Amino acid sequence: MGTFYDYFSAPDDQAAASAFAEGPDDAGFDTLRVKTIDPAVLLGQAVALLIREPVSRLTGHPRFVHLVTSPEAESTWIVTLPDELRDALADAPSERLAEISVPWSQAEEFYGYADPGYLADLLNELAALAGRARSHDHGLYCRMAL
Repeated sequence: MGTFYDYFSAPDDQAAASAFAEGPDDAGFDTLRVKTIDPAVLLGQAVALLIREPVSRLTGHPRFVHLVTSPEAESTWIVTLPDELRDALADAPSERLAEISVPWSQAEEFYGYADPGYLADLLNELAALAGRARSHDHGLYCRMAL
């Protein structure tokens, strides 16, 4: 059993929170479901590599993994991702995403089992989601479910 991460776009925090029970895909939001790539650590590391800044630049942002659902929920949460993160992904060329996938695959949290090719594909899918979100003036969110 593991944690599933549904990255999705929504017009605002209230709309995003409406996907709490049924999930963003079933709620009609543009969604990408992944396993193992959490927003706080691994996605943060990838975007830090992308923008060539320390991870602390992202983690210090008030909308970086800001909870929009009840903190008392025990197995499901929805968090925000900053527009700067969305825009960095949306603007990234495929070649750059492939380039950063190599050092990203070496992250300690992958335990030596990450495939840079898979990670590049995943980043391209996230970049496409981010581009669609930006074109609709939506934010990016992540629903985490155990």
